[in-house]
Amino acid sequence: MLFSSNKNFPVGINMSDTGIKIVQLKKVRDNIKVQALGKINLEKSLISKGRIIKKSEIIAAINKLFAKPDFGAVNNNEIVASLPEENTFIKLIKVEKTPNQIADVLEGEIEKHFPVSLKEIYYDWQKIKESDYSYDILIGAAPKLIVNQYLELFNDAKLSVQAFEIESTAICRSLLAEESKKSNKLNKNYCVIDIGATRANMIIYTKGTIATTMGLPVSSEQITEKIAKALEIKKDQAEKAKIICGLDKSQAHGIVNDILSDMINSLIKKIKEVLSFYNDNYSKYGPIDEILLCGGGANIKKIEATIFEALSIKTSLANPLINFGEVDDNTLKIFIQSHKLKLKNNTEKDSISLKQNSSLVYSTAIGLALRNIFLAKI
Repeated sequence: MLFSSNKNFPVGINMSDTGIKIVQLKKVRDNIKVQALGKINLEKSLISKGRIIKKSEIIAAINKLFAKPDFGAVNNNEIVASLPEENTFIKLIKVEKTPNQIADVLEGEIEKHFPVSLKEIYYDWQKIKESDYSYDILIGAAPKLIVNQYLELFNDAKLSVQAFEIESTAICRSLLAEESKKSNKLNKNYCVIDIGATRANMIIYTKGTIATTMGLPVSSEQITEKIAKALEIKKDQAEKAKIICGLDKSQAHGIVNDILSDMINSLIKKIKEVLSFYNDNYSKYGPIDEILLCGGGANIKKIEATIFEALSIKTSLANPLINFGEVDDNTLKIFIQSHKLKLKNNTEKDSISLKQNSSLVYSTAIGLALRNIFLAKI
């Protein structure tokens, strides 16, 4: 693939066990537009729990996606790529001041907070806050084995890696106005819940930085498979049932709601545990102001209302385009998908249909694509 990269921003590429998503953005005066966007599903076992298993087949999928995205045209071979969340660590820690340099002190602190040996990881850190006696330091870390795997993959795909990022960092850049230099007066605390295909993750973002992240016991794919089995329908129809019916008891005679209830209750229980952990360890930053939902599982109908009812914290579907500036209708149309569903033995005359904004599926890829645009402002 040959590209001209003189004034083109890198492509954000987000890979998971089930698929690859890419987003490339461009600047048009003060607004951000989509240059190219696309996703492709991967067969099972090409990537397993974030580890590359079949490199050549993944490279073929990447090349296909770059050559023919769902929208627009890719005009750069430079990328900003995410590292798999299940293999990375990010946390805000407190470090007491000493006569030594911060970097030297951190070497002794990292193994206290992350379940890995210092020799086995790459890490980076940022000083968030300083007091008379201590620093608040944000640390991100990833196993060398994983980073080297992904670097080799992209090099073999003839792509130039400008940066690797932890998914949580990219998600926050996409969803939170606080991440834009134009919005530095905002000072809210968020709980961001990303319900992806194979896993869910919860990010606590407080006073302009990530405090901690934790995995959650639910995934979009698990939900889809459970619906397909219970209703004896194909997986693609189960995916539509999840989005169209969801937790709405009035749709499909409440059957889908009944299927989802146990899993959502388990999710809410875990959220409560993480919020309790936050209150015990980060109470000085104040309470959580809002819960934001993203990822494919966030499109489950009425999930935000169900979580709000259980936790009494404002809960909303996130907006991955919040930092784009003025978003025109043409940009919004890129993300609109139509779904139609007819359940087995459905007695309703017409099939159930719904138009859905799919931008939540691209939250991580959008955040990755925004990185160099934000850096260009500095």
